[in-house]
Amino acid sequence: MGRVRGNPFGILSLVVWCGIFFAGLDAACVQGPASGAPSAKKPDAAPIPEPDFSRQLLSEARTQAKSASPAVRAKVWIELAKQAAKDGDRAQERTLLGDGFESTLEIPLAHNNFYWVLQAEILRMLMRDFGPATVEEFLPRTDEGMRGTAFDMLVARYVDDANWDKAIDTLKRSPRSYWFPFMQAERLMAKLPTQRAGDRVVIFSLAYRICDGKHVAVSSLANMIEKYWRDLPPEPMVDAIPRILKEALRAQAFPMLRIVKADAQTGPYDNSKAKLLPILKQLDPAKAEQWVRGEDTARAQARKAGPFTTISGDEDSDTGASPPVPAPVPATNVRPTHGSSKPRVVNQCMEDEAWCDENRVSHALEALENHLKKGELELARLSVNRGYKLALGEWELDTDPDDPNQVHKPAWRSTQDWEAFTVLATKISPQYALERVKQIPDPEIQLLTRVMLARMWLGDRPELTPCQELVTDYHREGNCVHYYMYMPRELFTWANY
Repeated sequence: MGRVRGNPFGILSLVVWCGIFFAGLDAACVQGPASGAPSAKKPDAAPIPEPDFSRQLLSEARTQAKSASPAVRAKVWIELAKQAAKDGDRAQERTLLGDGFESTLEIPLAHNNFYWVLQAEILRMLMRDFGPATVEEFLPRTDEGMRGTAFDMLVARYVDDANWDKAIDTLKRSPRSYWFPFMQAERLMAKLPTQRAGDRVVIFSLAYRICDGKHVAVSSLANMIEKYWRDLPPEPMVDAIPRILKEALRAQAFPMLRIVKADAQTGPYDNSKAKLLPILKQLDPAKAEQWVRGEDTARAQARKAGPFTTISGDEDSDTGASPPVPAPVPATNVRPTHGSSKPRVVNQCMEDEAWCDENRVSHALEALENHLKKGELELARLSVNRGYKLALGEWELDTDPDDPNQVHKPAWRSTQDWEAFTVLATKISPQYALERVKQIPDPEIQLLTRVMLARMWLGDRPELTPCQELVTDYHREGNCVHYYMYMPRELFTWANY
């Protein structure tokens, strides 16, 4: 399979993009001057195109998107729907969101790992602007993963609306797998009025039947037990607590990412034991004593089993959970790809050292911003040239026919970098930025970038802005401080960087 390069969603991202205010460059993501240092005089702001011009760009984009690839087409429909929502045109927004959802169903199997990012955005907009009934209409056309996301949204909305009966009914219809909305179930238990405290038993029973310790972690029940154990039947809790403690032992023995905090003196097992063992002593003192006597043996078993072996509960235990749905078989007409056996070179960096390429992009963005703040427009144009060349180097890797990028194109690093440099190019002039967009060799990335510019000129704040490889904290004055995020090397391999 081809490699995964890009920022399709937060949990796999090595980066956090920081914001920029487009009324000026005060909040550009560069280190601010030291306290008391004289600030550079800001150049006059470049004029913003008339709204009719930006709307014409969006109208042309709608026509062009009809022949684009499904992922790009869906992204354009989503952006146009956002603009329709901002304009108060609900009918147009609803049509565009429906068309966008249809486009996501056409995304090739090779990209199925990421199509749900677009579907989830569509469902969130439908929920926000049209309510839960509209989201329910789409449920039959979603797979298990997206159905789980939709049910999470639905239960959250019903809880917010204090529609307790609908919330519980929706939980009963939710996927009986790890896609069950555990967090929203817990929220529902917390929000229920006193006279409906008995419904907590129903909610807990639903979650307990799913948490078999094989396909779904029993630790998903930990907060429910800790907070509401006095309202719940003792038998399932007495069964669940030792299994939760076993999972915590494994988590403590094999942490995926060691994060050391100044006030963190305990690990997952120590925390779980402190909270749950006293409850087990109340419910079944003999069972609690049995756990204490066998703690060392359980710890040794956790280490022996390894990080990826299920050790919670007995192998023949069965709480009624459904086995996970098998992954879809790839279509036979999908052209096979052959990932390279060793990292390739991008912008004089090895591709598995993403920080190297990202550093080059970040420094180019910072140089461009500094030239703009000083009014050095010719130097700024040279910096735009440099940024476009860096994005081109990434794009050549993204489109390598022997090892193509499997992330959908709107989330390619090359797409995001072209967009970021184009945003700053508008500070030279909008027309200059549009002329530079024509030099992007990929017509679909041209389309995405023009849509982004048009929406920005109509008052939207673009999602992708500089400082892409850095975690950012904001000072009160709007400048940002940079520091690197730690990511273990094994996770680079796991994420195919």
